[in-house]
Amino acid sequence: MPLDPALLAAYLLACLVLVLTPGPDMMFVLGQTLSGGPQRGWAAVLGIVCGAFCHIVAAALGVAAILAAEPMLFALLRLAGAAYLVWLGLGALRAAWRGEAGIAPATPSTGTPPHLQGTRLQGQGRIVLQGMLTNLLNPKVALFFLAFLPQFVAPGLAPAWLQMLLLGPLLPLLAVPLFAVLIAGAGRAVSRLNRSARATRWLNGLAGTIFLGLGLRLLLDRR
Repeated sequence: MPLDPALLAAYLLACLVLVLTPGPDMMFVLGQTLSGGPQRGWAAVLGIVCGAFCHIVAAALGVAAILAAEPMLFALLRLAGAAYLVWLGLGALRAAWRGEAGIAPATPSTGTPPHLQGTRLQGQGRIVLQGMLTNLLNPKVALFFLAFLPQFVAPGLAPAWLQMLLLGPLLPLLAVPLFAVLIAGAGRAVSRLNRSARATRWLNGLAGTIFLGLGLRLLLDRR
């Protein structure tokens, strides 16, 4: 076995604690669900998981170490991530101001009209990309995996990079059930509120505020 059982158990326990701690990913999924329903929330989860896998590979291959050693590169990536989140927030607030509806999920009774299925798929793909970029443009995620994963690598069992590649995906995968609960709860609220144009505007406004808050937090946090 390429992993130490005791270290694996400790890692899973640490992951469980981290998963239960609210963070930017959870807020991003909540914002997307509020602005467009469960399908949009799951698209955000898929993007975040893909971004996390990229960070894990980068940490295993040493790319994250380069980022940690270059303060200017770290600052530029942080600014890019903050700007992207602010841009998403302003877009949601603009939709709220104009009274534009979110992307409501199809109901079992009505389904999605054939001529709108391509548009809906394109919209979900856009949310996946947004979730992935939000995760990739946050340098703190890269540094987190770089600092966190080596603590559970057992010398002599297998190459360190292999152990990190095996351990890393467990964290985002453990977060999926929590995201499911979050999306289910928020999705039920959205399905009721989407019947009101005024409520839809409030949901878009709330989502925009969440995205703006995440962007400003990333921009102002110098740690």
